[in-house]
Amino acid sequence: MRRGFSTALTLVLLCLNLMSARADHSAVVLMYHRFGEDRHPSTSIRIERFEAQLEVLKKEGYSVIPLSRLLASLTDKEPLPSNSVVITIDDAYRSVYEVAFPRLHEYGFPFTVFVSSDPVDEGMTAYMTWEQMRKMAGGGASFANHGASHLSMISKLKGESDQERIGRVLADFEKGRMRLSEELEPVPHVFSYPYGEFDGAIAGKLQEMGYICFGQHSGAVGPGSDQRALPRFPIAEAYSDIGEFRVKVKSLPMPVRDVTPWEPVVGVTRPEIDITLGETDARLAELACFVSGQGRVAVRWLETGKRFAVAPQHPLGSGRQRVNCTAPLNDGRYLWYSHPWFVKIPGP
Repeated sequence: MRRGFSTALTLVLLCLNLMSARADHSAVVLMYHRFGEDRHPSTSIRIERFEAQLEVLKKEGYSVIPLSRLLASLTDKEPLPSNSVVITIDDAYRSVYEVAFPRLHEYGFPFTVFVSSDPVDEGMTAYMTWEQMRKMAGGGASFANHGASHLSMISKLKGESDQERIGRVLADFEKGRMRLSEELEPVPHVFSYPYGEFDGAIAGKLQEMGYICFGQHSGAVGPGSDQRALPRFPIAEAYSDIGEFRVKVKSLPMPVRDVTPWEPVVGVTRPEIDITLGETDARLAELACFVSGQGRVAVRWLETGKRFAVAPQHPLGSGRQRVNCTAPLNDGRYLWYSHPWFVKIPGP
């Protein structure tokens, strides 16, 4: 009896160590835009919902860490606190200073604003000023590059070649980097794609330049995550339900080893991806994938427990789309992976 109990205890401890090791090198990154700007529900969150989310993070054992600490973990393999969460905010709207900052400062939560510099330089009233950002820097805020003019990195101008497009958007990226460096002390070598849009060419260029980049597709971040386009959970009014929030902040990265094709810009309406997984103790028989506007779609296993394919059930419309895949763990959490598709239907 004693030997059986000892064996069982050893197995439990091994499982706990496995979960701890996995969790201590992963984090959930949240992405906000506006706060209390109810006329912009697609990018804003109501103040009371935001406050409720901060309470969850405070009272339910989450470690809100600076973005720089996550980047150090990804590059130098430094361990993270269990249940790590990173708060990011895109665009530098004025409600960040007026609404979010006082609340985040009160909770002692660090956060990073990805700044588009042109609207700030132009004095647009919907955006913060450089002086306001400097005040925030002393209260837990950091800043990073979001490009100068917030232009799409995948859209071509009329008559523009791919090489001309790449040169133009990289010039905008560089302008944004320089302006931030002139006004603030930004987090180096990190970039957030405007609209979450990127393609293989742009992602490859930025990777060659030593950058870690973030998109707007959902999921947790870990050592195996593709640093060309790390996921973040978008949080706006439509995605602010507190129950869903709890599920998201508890999630862990799915151990994806390969995605074929990885290129997110597609010219077909029913793209398929082939995903290869690493080792996991998730219940893969319950793996589920969901496509934008279509709900749950079929998963086709190519190698049971190792490799599967997924595609939309119905044709996708043009623009930003995605597929989210989740698999439950025995501790109540989910592994999560998301792949974006930017659908460009060829003209007649």
